[in-house]
Amino acid sequence: MESKLLQKLKYASQLTAQEKHIVDYILSNPEVVFDSTAHELAQQTYTSSSTIVRLCKKLGTKGYPDFQLKLALEYQQIPSVMQTQDHAIAEQGNVLAAIDSVPYLYQQALDDTRRMLNAPVLLRIANWVKESVRIDVYGSDMNYYLAQQACAKWNELGISAIAHNSPNMHYLNTMNPNSLTLSFVISHTGENQSMIEAAKVLSNKQMKVIAVTGNNHSTLSRHCDETLLAYGYNEQLRLSKMSAMVSVLYIFDMLYMGSISDTY
Repeated sequence: MESKLLQKLKYASQLTAQEKHIVDYILSNPEVVFDSTAHELAQQTYTSSSTIVRLCKKLGTKGYPDFQLKLALEYQQIPSVMQTQDHAIAEQGNVLAAIDSVPYLYQQALDDTRRMLNAPVLLRIANWVKESVRIDVYGSDMNYYLAQQACAKWNELGISAIAHNSPNMHYLNTMNPNSLTLSFVISHTGENQSMIEAAKVLSNKQMKVIAVTGNNHSTLSRHCDETLLAYGYNEQLRLSKMSAMVSVLYIFDMLYMGSISDTY
């Protein structure tokens, strides 16, 4: 399980803009806390020492020294193979290292996805799912298999759902606009041209379209009604693909669980 302090950092609410900036900085560079005074951390984040101390107290610690100590103790519990960005040991085929690193990768993907969730948007989309008579999910390559899994679960509930392996432009251009058809378009970068074209056609037909992507400012998002943010896929890290898949499955499973409540 992830440490309590890290959980508080990720899901802290009612923070000021400065405090949120400090939290994001610490989450991206947790080691900096161990080697910096409150004054030095304030300089690095362009804030003040008093803001740092106030944040530490909001997170349930007595002050910055207490925050440093607790974060250091909890950080030690993270599997050592995962404390470097390239995950070198895990990528060298060390199956014993994977015993610890794989669950940690999954947990990180789930935690990051949860942190990025916009609850009102998720609820709105869940209601659209309940109101729809058909769900289309578009994805290419590995995203197509994620689309298949999502659709298989909805079909088990009696909700008509179809996965599309890249868009069929003839189908898209000739389909009749239907407000009861809900479409999801998956692209980790949000710049997959075929997915963007699918979203454009659907949007032009005044149909509800949801982007599932790691980039909220992507071209795909601009052509969709709503965006569900998934774990950001980094092509430079092979294990990032696994985390991105877990993130997308998590998103669709939340919507699936929302469908169950009224179906069963």
